[in-house]
Amino acid sequence: MSAHAGHGAHASVEAAQLNEVAPGVYSYVQPDGTWFINNMGFIAGSSAVVSIDTTSTERRNKAYLDAIASVTSYPVKVVVNTHHHADHTHGNYQFTDATIISHARCRDVMVAAGIPDYSAVFPGVEWGDLQFRAPDVTFEGSMVLHLDDRRIELSDLGFVAHTDGDIVAWLPDCRVLFCGDLIFHGGTPFALFGSVSGTIQAMDVIESFGADVIVPGHGPHFGGDDIARVLDEQRSYLRFVQEAAAEGITAGRTPLEQAQATDLGPHGRYTDPERLAGNLHVAYREAQSTDYEFPGVPQAIMDMVAYNGGALPRCVA
Repeated sequence: MSAHAGHGAHASVEAAQLNEVAPGVYSYVQPDGTWFINNMGFIAGSSAVVSIDTTSTERRNKAYLDAIASVTSYPVKVVVNTHHHADHTHGNYQFTDATIISHARCRDVMVAAGIPDYSAVFPGVEWGDLQFRAPDVTFEGSMVLHLDDRRIELSDLGFVAHTDGDIVAWLPDCRVLFCGDLIFHGGTPFALFGSVSGTIQAMDVIESFGADVIVPGHGPHFGGDDIARVLDEQRSYLRFVQEAAAEGITAGRTPLEQAQATDLGPHGRYTDPERLAGNLHVAYREAQSTDYEFPGVPQAIMDMVAYNGGALPRCVA
């Protein structure tokens, strides 16, 4: 599938990459990591499986279930939702034998939203016969899952970052960290439902684990020297957004006007650059030098479309 596929095209589910990143621990990376094309992962035990997240469409989730079945015949007994966004939770209902676990705030937002209608912004996506399923168990702070002799440590951040309710899953025995959409590897970070400053702070939390491998919510998993590089790239972009917001506030520009006046420079190589317009709304709100009133997510999304010259965000899910 071309990286420049249009709205009428779909990224192939066969392009998904299943990798054993540690013994019995797998990442499931869906190229190209743009809108609604997320990553999942799972841990295979001697009698059960734990999945980290689900995915956006019925056919994509079926492909993920097939990938799990290619490794183990045991059922998925637990699904962890790292946050509330639909590309990580739409598939919950297909895990019929599983208990779904999330942060308490994640469940609250999911229940309030149900299955949103995205057809106006993302037309042509074959969602399938989606059925809403909320998490069964929620927590705040931390909890530990035990799979055979392996600990899967779930913890929140204690602050708003990508969303209000992000959690990470840490496997201390093999030093693998699943961090959801706190990281977009190769993509533009997106803070419209959370906090720019909080997402910067989240990079420090992620770094503190000292992971050997990190599985992000979008883009390839990574390890070794790439960890410092990717975290610094994410920080650099988010600080760039803060600096652009300060410039726009001083100049009296709206977030959209500032986005249009901003040269992305090296950050222009990331996918989904229109997120700048949405991120600036959040950075304006967080700036101490303004009494800016956030107009809401729909207006911010309209600004992203305007930033694209009227073109809808590219979604090949």
